[in-house]
Amino acid sequence: MTLINLFSFFVLFAFTDSLKILVYSPAFAGSHTNFMARIADTLTESGHNVTFFVPIFDEARSNQLGVKLTKNVIKMERSEEMKLDPVTMDNVTSSFWSINVNSKEGHSLFDPVHKLTVQSCRSLFSNSDLLEALRSHEYDVGIAEPMMTCSLALFRHLGIQKVVLASSCPIFDVVMAAMGEPAETSYVPAIYSSVSGDQMDFADRLENYDMYHFMVNRYGQVFDDEAKVYRSFLGQDFPDWRDLIPDASIHFTNSIPYLDFPRPSIQKTIDIGGITVDVAQIESLKLSNEFKAILEKREKTMFISFGSMAKSFEMPQNYKGNLLKVFKSEPNVTFIWKYESDDVRFAEVVENLELVKWAPQTALLNDKRLSAFLSHGGLGSTLETAFLGKPTIMIPIFFDQFRNSNMLSRLGTSITLLKADLRNADKLRTAFHQILHNDSFQRNAEHVADVIRNQPIKPKELVVKYTEFVGK
Repeated sequence: MTLINLFSFFVLFAFTDSLKILVYSPAFAGSHTNFMARIADTLTESGHNVTFFVPIFDEARSNQLGVKLTKNVIKMERSEEMKLDPVTMDNVTSSFWSINVNSKEGHSLFDPVHKLTVQSCRSLFSNSDLLEALRSHEYDVGIAEPMMTCSLALFRHLGIQKVVLASSCPIFDVVMAAMGEPAETSYVPAIYSSVSGDQMDFADRLENYDMYHFMVNRYGQVFDDEAKVYRSFLGQDFPDWRDLIPDASIHFTNSIPYLDFPRPSIQKTIDIGGITVDVAQIESLKLSNEFKAILEKREKTMFISFGSMAKSFEMPQNYKGNLLKVFKSEPNVTFIWKYESDDVRFAEVVENLELVKWAPQTALLNDKRLSAFLSHGGLGSTLETAFLGKPTIMIPIFFDQFRNSNMLSRLGTSITLLKADLRNADKLRTAFHQILHNDSFQRNAEHVADVIRNQPIKPKELVVKYTEFVGK
């Protein structure tokens, strides 16, 4: 066989062996988009033909797609209905500081997502040209996050028989229930529960049970409203989420068994937690001279960020004031605070505070000169912290952040405070002093990082092998 013929053979083999994959990823929240984008890029890198389909929920995030290697991106712009009554997540972020988001009343903040989900579903099935264009690709596999189920109806309508669910959370209660996975609420914290961990007293178990069933029903309402929309186009006999979810072949979850609370699971559930953390890429990052200089100012440095949704400048003034008191009590520590406003007059008297609108979070966490991190407990930040071995104070603000924070606290790498503790300067001061000066937190953080960096099977490998298994 000549060299040219041999090359042609391998090209033909690679072409016929690759899968055509449709990844459905609405643009509404960065952490969800980044998770789905990493799955898409992982499969693209493995030689598969991936389409990244992005219904635009929030115009402010229409260009924050997350994909780097996947070039075939299809956007579905907002419908006229969505434009006439625009809803963005930024409209509700100021409320995060003042109400208990993880209460039944607080979950009214979920209403904008409910509304956008139904509107987007109507927009999708109204667009016959788009549907036919997608159908023409004859995809082998569909991948979607089951926060909304219009995606699953789309896959069924397009004739995609092989479906993968991918949850950007460690667990997703309504999906677990629909797939027949046991809840075990007596010792497994529900995704939006604020119980402190898996060691629960009677009151904790009652709260956890109540929140689990409340959220299963709440998501069920969203899914039912979606079903009304797509059934109006596809017929009343078209299957709804109660059939579509359990029909999925596998369910990827953003969980790391070595970090997460132990729980029973079924064979369809595959934990791929950490797929969004590329340690090699993070270690190649270089800090700017500005941040290098900040890290050299004092013996210790601590980074503070409440994420992209809960804005620090919207924090109540007494919370800010108490943080300033703590900063002053640690004069040998430089505090870098991600603060999104130009009005920083409130902090001018604090010499060891650096306020920045943006910070290279992963590069800072990877730097040995950074001593500790204060985080809101978003799963992205939680996993970055764990992989990069930094002791952390977690102050969860909403949704799954309580569970994420307590997950690390039980491993001795983190201290979890409540949002209400920002009213108590003494409690804050004690926590900051412990995380900065008690070496056990650093030792535990380094041990956890060593364990999860050396998992025998890496999450990218799991994604590729299981997707190919389903596709073939």
